[in-house]
Amino acid sequence: MRRSVLALSGALAALALAAAPPLAPPTEALPGKVCFWPEPGETGAGGAWCYTPGSGFAEPEQRVHRHAKSFSSQVDRTVYALHFPRSGPCQQRTIYGGDYSENWEWWDKFDGVDTNPHPDCEPG
Repeated sequence: MRRSVLALSGALAALALAAAPPLAPPTEALPGKVCFWPEPGETGAGGAWCYTPGSGFAEPEQRVHRHAKSFSSQVDRTVYALHFPRSGPCQQRTIYGGDYSENWEWWDKFDGVDTNPHPDCEPG
């Protein structure tokens, strides 16, 4: 009897683990938005933070602020990622419609995004 109870509890534990959803499912890029993730491969805790072009300047959520390791643009227009260093001029990175990066090299510079280029910013 004891052996069957142990086997049954082991089987139930295995079944519960197999049916458990992943801890942080990836958030898919949304049509009409430019989305940024805190980890490579469009993943990370909290999913994507997304920007809607035309809404003006936006500062990203803290989890992707200077920590946007991947992005995907699902829009048909250009937006600009912005970096405001402690010293020196600001920098901007052009993100074209349809662009994406699974491992964005600009991840540690992402301070904001805008639909319009900033005339005081240098290309970065």
